[in-house]
Amino acid sequence: MPLFEYSALDTKGRRQSGFVDAGNIQAARERLKGEGLFVVALTAAAAREAEPGLRSISLFGRVSGTDLASVTRQLATLLKAGLPLVQALEALIEQIEKAAVRKVLSSVRNHVNEGMAFHEALSEHPSVFPPLFIQMTKAGETGGFLEAIMLRLAETQERDMRLKSRVLAALVYPVIMTVLGFAFLLFLFAYVVPQVVGIFEDFGKALPVPTRILLLTSDFASRYWIVLVVCLVAAFIVYRRLSRSRRFGQTIDSMKLKLPLFGKLSLKIASARMCHVLASLLRSGVPLVRALEVVGEVLGNRVLSGAVDRAGQSVSQGSTLADSLRVSGLFPPLIPRVVAVGERSGQLSEMLSGVAESYEHDVQTSIQALTSILEPALILVMAVVVLFVVLAVLLPIFELNQLVRSG
Repeated sequence: MPLFEYSALDTKGRRQSGFVDAGNIQAARERLKGEGLFVVALTAAAAREAEPGLRSISLFGRVSGTDLASVTRQLATLLKAGLPLVQALEALIEQIEKAAVRKVLSSVRNHVNEGMAFHEALSEHPSVFPPLFIQMTKAGETGGFLEAIMLRLAETQERDMRLKSRVLAALVYPVIMTVLGFAFLLFLFAYVVPQVVGIFEDFGKALPVPTRILLLTSDFASRYWIVLVVCLVAAFIVYRRLSRSRRFGQTIDSMKLKLPLFGKLSLKIASARMCHVLASLLRSGVPLVRALEVVGEVLGNRVLSGAVDRAGQSVSQGSTLADSLRVSGLFPPLIPRVVAVGERSGQLSEMLSGVAESYEHDVQTSIQALTSILEPALILVMAVVVLFVVLAVLLPIFELNQLVRSG
């Protein structure tokens, strides 16, 4: 049944809003009325999504990767149990609690009810369903094994989420330490240090160099801390806009691959994703050239995506995939070698899956090594700063003590 979004008042005059399933808008109105609600506004959710300028997912109600993986696995289970696609979608809508997910699934179900192919209905929501999802679904519909494809997609989504969660979990501690350390230093220099060290300015004697440096830094921070914060925020915004632009985005992505420590890790993550996605597409029956086009859209790095696109063009002209990847010189040497073996043996998808697992294990090892380096490095930096502040405060005290004894 179609999904309608409503805004209504209850018997106490309190405003309520949400979604309701009904055969038509009049039935939806009667259902809400039966629940003791006075309808203020009632619109079809799918119709609102189709309006230009409206997003299917709001900022605070987006469909996450975890939501997509969960929905895909549940849909695979329902299809495997023998339910037709429309009934499976309806059952899924009934048990999903998140309004944003229900809204998208309702739109997909309505499109399928109107005679649209499932993959075409999914393509109406490109911000929710990535190209990989749509292409594998299309292959499953064409081959008549949609439930198997849904299960494979769920495994792919879960695998990708596990990889992302490992990276994020490893970066949480360093990021929190950096932010808190910067905030602590800003507070220290702006408010604490001036009150403690300012009493030494009336000595009538030149202060030690560390103390003068601390006073200058503290004076600058106390005067211009707002400017510093604004500059940091502005720099972040400029970076995000430049990284998304066509002119500078590729240069920034290239620089990311050359960063110490993080560059190799980014390349390993992209390599694992490329091999796993390409293996999944080939195993699902997607042609190699089209599979390479999809892989180029999901890598997240324009330099690597361009290399994959050029490889797809070379393959379409008769070149082997191994030679095309080797010419780019961007991917690790292991990938072209394994691809060459897979092409000769006719087991390219299996070989790519093995490489993906190898790189995922390598990524986990690299993350652990990177974390073991970053944590003591951050602690060391904080210790050096604190030691400098302590010395800058204590040196004038020692000199004052000597003056008192000599006097």
